[in-house]
Amino acid sequence: MKPLATLVSAQKFSTRVGYDFTTSFEEMASKGEVDAFIVSTEDGFSPLGAARGFLAADLGIPSNEITELADRNRFHNPRVTLVALKSRRPGSLLRGLILAPAETSLCYSRFGRERRTPPSRDFYYNVTYEAIAHACHSWKARRLGITHLSASGNFHRNIATCNAEALAHFCDEAIVSTIDRFAFVGCCITVEHLEGIKRLNPEGNLTQHRPINLEREVEGEVEFIHLSWE
Repeated sequence: MKPLATLVSAQKFSTRVGYDFTTSFEEMASKGEVDAFIVSTEDGFSPLGAARGFLAADLGIPSNEITELADRNRFHNPRVTLVALKSRRPGSLLRGLILAPAETSLCYSRFGRERRTPPSRDFYYNVTYEAIAHACHSWKARRLGITHLSASGNFHRNIATCNAEALAHFCDEAIVSTIDRFAFVGCCITVEHLEGIKRLNPEGNLTQHRPINLEREVEGEVEFIHLSWE
């Protein structure tokens, strides 16, 4: 991971923020750089599509199940939902995988989908916050990798800022050290997109996180976390 900034929480715990747009997910996991991924449900020519074989083998989850869950959440689910896949294989490199809704998901239509429309802070901030919270609280993950949650080629620096603000708020609320590193990974993100992160207050004096409504649903070994703002 190439370093970008260090976020210092209210309790003075440090989290390194960086990026890696060239190393495969398998290599990052093998080197211990990432122990949980947050990826867009966009399959095919995408970070999920490129890494699905490794993710399936490492987590002990059939590849076709990952595809089915990703497609279902992307094309058929009107609710903003995180699909949490905990590792089913002892000794796996990763603790889990979160399939996160993205700009190309059906649920994003109410937040605005036109390319001229600014990214929705409510959507990107809260999806990121709850994905981080689940990976850390439920799986004890400490090294997270996140892909673009925009449409391919449509990443915006405001999305990166929302990701980083969610990370900072989560770390500020922790009474013990929770996250060692947070990496932007995959395609469609550039270093220029991440420049705004350097301006975030490293002491954690940002606006505070405002909780939203969460509903959890379990189907077999899969957990669905539904987000709502009502």
